[in-house]
Amino acid sequence: MSEIPERLREQGVDEWLVDAVDAMARGRPENLAGLLVAVGEPVVHEGTRTTCRTHFVVKDGNGRPRIEKLADRLAQKAVDYCIPRSRINDALTEMLETGSAAGFTRLSDEARSLFTKLSKSGEGGELLLYTLLEVVLRIPQILCKMPLKTSSQMHVHGSDGIHGKVLPNGNLALYWGESKLHATPKSAIDSCFESIAPFLAEGMDGAAKRDLYLIRDNLDAGAEEVTAALIRYFGDETEESAKVEVRAGCLVGFDLGDYPNPFDESGEAVSAAAQEAIDAWHERIKERVTNHELVSFEMEVFCVPVPSVESFRDALRQRLELK
Repeated sequence: MSEIPERLREQGVDEWLVDAVDAMARGRPENLAGLLVAVGEPVVHEGTRTTCRTHFVVKDGNGRPRIEKLADRLAQKAVDYCIPRSRINDALTEMLETGSAAGFTRLSDEARSLFTKLSKSGEGGELLLYTLLEVVLRIPQILCKMPLKTSSQMHVHGSDGIHGKVLPNGNLALYWGESKLHATPKSAIDSCFESIAPFLAEGMDGAAKRDLYLIRDNLDAGAEEVTAALIRYFGDETEESAKVEVRAGCLVGFDLGDYPNPFDESGEAVSAAAQEAIDAWHERIKERVTNHELVSFEMEVFCVPVPSVESFRDALRQRLELK
């Protein structure tokens, strides 16, 4: 197991690592301005530790939801999502030394090749969840799972993604990711919590065990000292292994016909119709959290209605040159 350098222990490794992992989050919230808008305040349901957030796709001046532009932005995140950080750093070093961006072009081609061409792929939801966790909540991805697929025409096994942050008390908050894109909110929500529940409820020796091994063997923070410090949380005989707190980051996307403007005439307050719909989605989430006995786990849940899940998938596949 990797050792933490003595100079970092002297500085206080917890404080140093909190800052180092925070700095791993890529992108800024303003990068999504004009594409997604938060509707209402985050809601933590009574009796749970589940925070629900709702985002609508922004409309253009002619009243058309900007699905294609959102797909463009997500496609631009493909390298960040798919390629280990150390390889991105190598491409940056190559550019600084040679003046050529060829290394980044190679990584972009490689990233796109990892996405499946299946028409019903859920990878668009996975990429959107990754973006929301890193850009909106500043919770960085700590393991790229896409390069670990045995075939580009398969989806990743286990959780959809793995994000994490180090808490001020030295604990590692580990977020299992799960995204679902379905035609209806009920189906997306039910399927999402059916999938994520085993990763939380069964503990480290259950459904999560394989992914924990993947983290231990493939974690890449982009800096050797940060990687070494994080890997210690996944050892069998380290003090840090008792400081892992499992959480979840979830996205549910679904069709919303006659895509509405979620705000009233003031442009600020949530419209009555939108609030009624959001309340129904949140109530369903609370029911699923309760029924799956997940009330004690901290979870971040994004609800993202779109005019058409199929159209969103098609737009992203086109931007990734998969069609």
